[in-house]
Amino acid sequence: MIKKILLSSFIIGLLNANSIIEDKQFELVQSIIPGTKIEKVKPSVISGMYEAYFIDGSLMYVIPDKRLLIMGEIYTNTGQSLTQKSISEYKSVNNIKDPLEQSIDELKINSLENKKYLKELFETGIKVGKNVEQKKYNIVLFKSLTCPYCKKLDEYLKDKDLKLSIYLAPGKDSEDFYISKYNIQDAGTKLKEQLELVNKKIKGFGVPFALIIDKNYDLIDTIHGFDDKKWDKYINEN
Repeated sequence: MIKKILLSSFIIGLLNANSIIEDKQFELVQSIIPGTKIEKVKPSVISGMYEAYFIDGSLMYVIPDKRLLIMGEIYTNTGQSLTQKSISEYKSVNNIKDPLEQSIDELKINSLENKKYLKELFETGIKVGKNVEQKKYNIVLFKSLTCPYCKKLDEYLKDKDLKLSIYLAPGKDSEDFYISKYNIQDAGTKLKEQLELVNKKIKGFGVPFALIIDKNYDLIDTIHGFDDKKWDKYINEN
């Protein structure tokens, strides 16, 4: 009986200590961004840096000692986003529906409206790659010219028998690229048209991000980040 009481006391003491540490971490991070509502604070994989979570499940990195705020993602050398992994785990534990996940779930519903949208999305993108007939899939790729994993994906796909419909993140560099690479003179208008079309039904994604659409214009799958195994799967099937 005494052992059980001592063990219970130890566990309660440990939980209280952890709670105190978490409270202090929260106060420390909140003091750096006092005007911002934070839901949760956790230590990140980098010593001295914390993950500050917001109500929608998104996060910001905070280094209190340096008074630094960092927006963006942390990747492993294999291309895995540790940021997205942390966000997914947080959202799962707290039952937060991701805007992109919700968008994709809705687009996977077999309807004439979705077919029409996905067909327009594919046709409005800039066609790149080898001029080969895709047997099974129409692939739409969203990317940025400055994203390191977009560049890695470009290098990976350049020798593949694949035709893509691409969308670039808006910006002066994208306008210049559309003009110089594809001779699209009114590039700003084209980028705006693409952005407005995407925003109709797709919310909150990072790049690179791809939609795998079949020949009936049904959404089959998505590819987030540089996932070579998933790309190989659909390239080989195509």
